[in-house]
Amino acid sequence: MAETQSLIEAKLAELGLEQSPEEFVNGLPPHIKRRVEALQALQKRRDEIEAQFKKEKAELEARYEKLYSPLYSERAEVVSGSKDIPVKEGEPVGNESVKGIPEFWSTVLMKCDTTAELIKDKDLEVLNYLIDIKAENIFQESGEPGGFKLIFTFSSNPFFSNTVLEKTYFMMAEDDGVLEKSEGTKIEWKTGKDVTVKIMKKKPKRGGKDAKPQIKTEKVESFFNFFSPPEVPDEDEDIDEETMEELQALIETDYEIGATIKEKLIAKAVSWYTGEAIEDEPYYFGGDDEDEEFDGEDGEEDDDEDDDGDEDHEPAPVKGGKGKGGKGKGGEQPPECKQQ
Repeated sequence: MAETQSLIEAKLAELGLEQSPEEFVNGLPPHIKRRVEALQALQKRRDEIEAQFKKEKAELEARYEKLYSPLYSERAEVVSGSKDIPVKEGEPVGNESVKGIPEFWSTVLMKCDTTAELIKDKDLEVLNYLIDIKAENIFQESGEPGGFKLIFTFSSNPFFSNTVLEKTYFMMAEDDGVLEKSEGTKIEWKTGKDVTVKIMKKKPKRGGKDAKPQIKTEKVESFFNFFSPPEVPDEDEDIDEETMEELQALIETDYEIGATIKEKLIAKAVSWYTGEAIEDEPYYFGGDDEDEEFDGEDGEEDDDEDDDGDEDHEPAPVKGGKGKGGKGKGGEQPPECKQQ
């Protein structure tokens, strides 16, 4: 093992990892340098084509987003009850005092594992006032994708004064698919209605008749913590390895949730409400190994996973501080939502 390690170290030194790319190329033998420079020219042409592809892709996405928009707006009207659907001849009328589709979006969120895991008992009543979720793509000045924004619209409710809560994911301009940061709306909770905290009262010490009980709050798990995302550290921020790995996991999970809402739940909301979308998801057997995935037709084990158990989807990498885990795996593919 020691001999193998020394060979690897010698090879790494030979590869010039301590050199700049320019120093490495200039240090190559003339006949190799000439060919490498030819490859660099080909790479430059390829990168120019890719840049054009990204520009045209962004333009296409923007065009189709405009086509989706009126459909989503009409859906919101039906869900909220501002647009009624005429009764077909021969069909029962039902209770006309009920407007729209009550608990539509809370049902959608509850039927997907990725979002259902965030929802606690106290959140349910608040989420019943959620009447719409939309997404907007953000584009950089160059026209390339710059992230996306989730827009949660609520009817007037006794919990907070906001009517709209937003969550925005910003991607770095110079790095393709690298998450720079995410931001959420500050929720203006009404007195005693904040479901993200637990209020604790401590009795005054004996002898203090006029002393008031001490009151302190403790953060608790809640769906609405989604709007207070973990902060991405600065590049030069010195963070120990363990803390960085924990923060990296939180940031990647937060991004996965946002991508799932955008790409899956908003796109096929009624299918999640009815349960059709659940049937379209890969099926996972329970038991001792809950992460073991099987093919739905022949029951054979899926061999596409890595040895470490990672699923096919990968979160977007994030900008990070010093330490292991500063950047994660690439890709904007949202995670799968498994059946409850």
